[in-house]
Amino acid sequence: MPRRILILAGTLALLLVMAWQFPRLSCSEPLVESRASPPEPVPLCPWREPDADMHALFPGGTHYEAETRILSGLRVELEERLGRRPSAEESALHLFRIYRDQIPLGTVVTRRVKGDYGAIELVLAIGPDQRVRGWRLQRSREPEPVLEALLDPGWRRSFEGKGADSPWQLGLDIPQVAPVAAGSAAAVVEGARSLLILMAATDQSSSSSRAPPPHPHS
Repeated sequence: MPRRILILAGTLALLLVMAWQFPRLSCSEPLVESRASPPEPVPLCPWREPDADMHALFPGGTHYEAETRILSGLRVELEERLGRRPSAEESALHLFRIYRDQIPLGTVVTRRVKGDYGAIELVLAIGPDQRVRGWRLQRSREPEPVLEALLDPGWRRSFEGKGADSPWQLGLDIPQVAPVAAGSAAAVVEGARSLLILMAATDQSSSSSRAPPPHPHS
């Protein structure tokens, strides 16, 4: 009799332990980890009017050669130089090398930045000295008062001659604009600064690739 009681008590104890463990097992993490799909690459900003821009920004230019530099291997350096984590769009850079016949004149780079009213597309001309020669907006949704401030000739000229090591600060080396345009102006300034830093980084990149291969465009 005592033996049967011991067996029943042991069985009951085992059932109680299993009942206590079951909710914990059912709420535990799944054995197969679920991973979210990686984000799709951000498309780089295209150069929409190359012929018109080339002749305006590099008078005498006869053609350009396109290449793409991959910067994903320089994220630590870029984070330090940019003062922030590089965006997905900053993992690569389109370069459009401008030539007069076989003589290099400089480079055009493009960037999409976030203005107060939507995307602003910036076309930046950089000379062989890695300094700004000029720039233009190729697309923008900003209202007329904002565009008027951004396209002011004096404000645009303030970018010229600046490099990756310039302060790039509104009110310091870049003039202030009307308050209505301050947010969009700051985005354009930061976009130009970032492009120059990415350009400087391409000279140190050992993981560059060319896509498509350089080819002349008349």
